[in-house]
This record gives sequence, structure tokens and C-alpha cells, in this order.
Amino acid sequence: PLAFRGWWMVLWCTIVRGATAPGQTIGVSAFIDSFIEDLDVSRSTVSTAYLVGTLSGAAALPAIGRWVDRVGVRHAMTLVGTGFACVVALTGLAQNIIMLGLAFVGLRMLGQGALSLIGATGVTLWFDRRRGLALAISATLSMGLLSLAPLSFGALIDSVGWRQAWLFLGIGVALVVLPIARLGITDRPERIGQLPDGDSPEMRAAAARQRSSTVREAIRTPAFWTLGILTALMGALITGLTFHNEDIMGAQGLSNDEAAAIFLPQMLGNVAIGFLFGWMSDRLAPRWLLFVAGLLLAGGVYSATLAAPGGAALAYGLVSGASIGSLSALGGALYPKWFGTDHVAAIKGAATTLNVAGSAVGPLLLSVGNDLSGSYEPVVTVSAIVCLVGAFVSLVIPTPNDTSMPG
Repeated sequence: PLAFRGWWMVLWCTIVRGATAPGQTIGVSAFIDSFIEDLDVSRSTVSTAYLVGTLSGAAALPAIGRWVDRVGVRHAMTLVGTGFACVVALTGLAQNIIMLGLAFVGLRMLGQGALSLIGATGVTLWFDRRRGLALAISATLSMGLLSLAPLSFGALIDSVGWRQAWLFLGIGVALVVLPIARLGITDRPERIGQLPDGDSPEMRAAAARQRSSTVREAIRTPAFWTLGILTALMGALITGLTFHNEDIMGAQGLSNDEAAAIFLPQMLGNVAIGFLFGWMSDRLAPRWLLFVAGLLLAGGVYSATLAAPGGAALAYGLVSGASIGSLSALGGALYPKWFGTDHVAAIKGAATTLNVAGSAVGPLLLSVGNDLSGSYEPVVTVSAIVCLVGAFVSLVIPTPNDTSMPG
């Protein structure tokens, strides 16, 4: 018999999720100063264009999720990967803020939204008992790849200019994603006579199959909204801090290189805590995991106000990375655990819409807060308090009945 292919799916989908870097804030942030200087626009104007582009892209994600459930991961990855590569390559042609805003729509909808969703779905369908671990591996390693974007994109910009850099990145996306989609992806284990986790038919017959909820049923539960809102807060605040990273860190005495280097400890925190939370999601009650993740988010956001050259900047990177890893792992593991896999792409599409919408608001929220008060500190502090409230709310929400862990 064929060896279980699920772990190969983890590898391929992780690489594809890493290839979404040009559509993620951590990648776009390397180009912000170039946009401002070359297009002669303000930071708030670019933030507003990013908001409009991201929200427009997010509006399509529920429909994209239903489409992925219908056509399968392989076909969806091929089409979306092709479209994303084209948008990335064409972004360098932007001549004004309108063209840049249209580029943001494509980058965010196809990269951060659709292609990330497809990659996570590809892993989800191949695992059941070990889904939390598999998704944690994929999410944390893909974030590790994404964390390389600021320094590598910055070096590429310095070498060839920001416009040519987008062309090279588009070619790179096509060369990575399309061969994986066509040659490496199998939609479900049943397609090749295998079962989730590599189980035997006898093992699967002995396990009760969980009933799958529809999107409408899922979004009526408090659990969906609690996890979705915490993830949206992470999307808003970590995106805002990342988008304005050089400006925020510069005001606190860090050079541009030191500011970009913060993403390295952020990667370490993300990977370590992501693995831990993925492993624990198969074993512990979700409300306690959500509570700790909310505390990490509050601490990671507030520590941005304390970052200074040396240990404080390192701590900010580690704790903010831990918040990303914890909530990314829970977002990957808990939706299929709570609601089943028959409609998982559509359900996660709805959840991803919240996350992407949050990431749209974050940069403008911080920019306006800075404009009004002359500092990022007040808006960041209030945001951390909101995250803290979300953490405590997660302790009292009911969670869907689950056969594998207490609620």
C-alpha cells in the first residue's frame, strides 16, 4: 500500500502558505515607504487604500470558501495561485493611489485570504485525531517563512527597485505554487484509497463520525464568534503594528534594520507557541486555550509601547509572535473540531473574513490614533485592554459538544 500522504500535504500546503507573503502585511510593509515616497501620498492615505482594498477582498471570502468545498483544493489552488501570481507581478505598475488600492484588493483577497484558506483546508481534510498537530506544524512553519519577508523583500528592493521587485515576486509565486498544486496536491485521502491520519478502515469504523455543521449553524454559536473576534483582533492589531513597524520602532530609537529584525524573534515565539497550542488543542478544553491566547495577545500588543533597543524589543517580538502562533493554531484546529469537515472551507472562509476585515482596519486605526494624539501609545494601550476583555469573555462561552475533549 501507498505510504500515508498526509504529511506530504502538510509540507506542500505550508510552502504555499509561505508563498502568500507578497499579499500579507508582513510582506507589504517592506514597500510602504516606497509607496509613500514614489506616489507622493501620506501614510494615512496608504493605510486607507489598504483598508478599502482589504475589506473589498474580504467580502469575497465566504463565497470562495464555498467554492473550495465544491471544486476541491487542487483545482482551487491552481486557479487562485495563477491569479495571485499575476496580481503580484502587476502591482509594480501602480502609478497612483487608485491603482495601488486595486492592487491591494487582489493581493489581500487572493493572497492573505483565498490562498491561505486553501492551504489550511488542504491540511484539515487529511487529519482528524492529529489535526491540531498537523495544522500547528503548517501554521507555525508557514509563519516562519513569512517572517523572512521583511528582510528579504527589503534586500530585493535595494537591489532592483520596488517596482521590479514585484515582478520578480510574481514570477516566484508562480514557480512555487503552480507545480505544487498540479503535482503535489490530492484533495482528500479517500481519492487514493487512504483515510485521515493514515488510519485503517477498522479504526475508522470504530470511531463515531462527527456530524458536520453548515455555515449557518456554525455562525449561530457563541464559540464561533468568540474565536472569530479574538482572531480578528489579532488581525487588526498585529497587522497595524506590522504595517507601521518602522515608524513605531523608529520613534522608540530603533533603526530600520533593527525594526525589521524584530520579525525574527516574532517567528521564534510564533513557532514555539504554535506547536504547543496545536498539540494542546487535541487534549485540553478550548476555553482555557482561548483565555491564554487572549492574554498573550494583550501582552504582545501592549509590549509594543515598551519596545526599545535590546531586550525590550526582543520581548516584544517573542510575545507578539506567541500571540500569533496561539490564535493561528486554535483557528486551524477548533473550527473543524467543533463543526466537522464537510463545510470546513466555507466556515473558515466566514471566519477568515473577520480576520481579514480586522487586518484592514488595523493600519488605519493606528495611523489615526497617532495623528490625533501624536503617539501610537494611547491607541495601542486601549487596544490591549480590549484584548484582555476578550480573553476573559472566552472563559464563560459555551463550546459545541466535542467527543475528543471537555468543553
